[in-house]
Amino acid sequence: MPLTVPTHPAAVLPLKLWRPRWFDGVALAVGSTAPDLAYALDGSGLPVWPLSHQVRGLMLWCLPVTLVVTWLIRLAAPVLAPHLPAFGPLALRDYGSLGGRPHRWAVTCYSALLAAASHLVLDALENLSSTAEYAGHLLGAAGLLAVLATIGRHRLLRRWHGEPPAIRSRPVLFWAVAAGVTLPLVAAALFLPAVFLVHTTAVRLFCTAAAALLLATLAV
Repeated sequence: MPLTVPTHPAAVLPLKLWRPRWFDGVALAVGSTAPDLAYALDGSGLPVWPLSHQVRGLMLWCLPVTLVVTWLIRLAAPVLAPHLPAFGPLALRDYGSLGGRPHRWAVTCYSALLAAASHLVLDALENLSSTAEYAGHLLGAAGLLAVLATIGRHRLLRRWHGEPPAIRSRPVLFWAVAAGVTLPLVAAALFLPAVFLVHTTAVRLFCTAAAALLLATLAV
């Protein structure tokens, strides 16, 4: 199967470069991973699998999940970004501008649905052969890196959303909270149902990292 990250985001983020006003880049990135986020709930008894990978799941699972996560990212970005390393051409601190000039809700919604639908299509294509699957992993990694480097090198986030707000960073507090949240959550994830499934545990660790960064942002 295609990797949740980077393969799926790499398939849709070029749309943002093509027509930046037509697409919400955050919703594209989150929506492309939304079907797989249901793996975090494996064994919970909630009816989210295989719903998240069905056509009806685009509206019932992927859209609401993407809207919530997109909102959280835009809320946290101005405080979170100054605590990230610049990473040269990736210009990660520019992502603080995501909190400004949000798209209309209609743009965010159809970006989310399109990205989630692309996930289902890509899954179907890569299921055709193992060669296609491994090629997809390599192309996804190279493609996502190329898109992020293009956005960073040309400072496109500032062009699209304005300058990031001037926020004083508190790295000691930020990373202390992030580490303090990550360690117990990772330990807990090892005892959750279906831990033996690689894709399930990988998504849970991905969500753990996201939760740690959000709580560290809240602390700051």
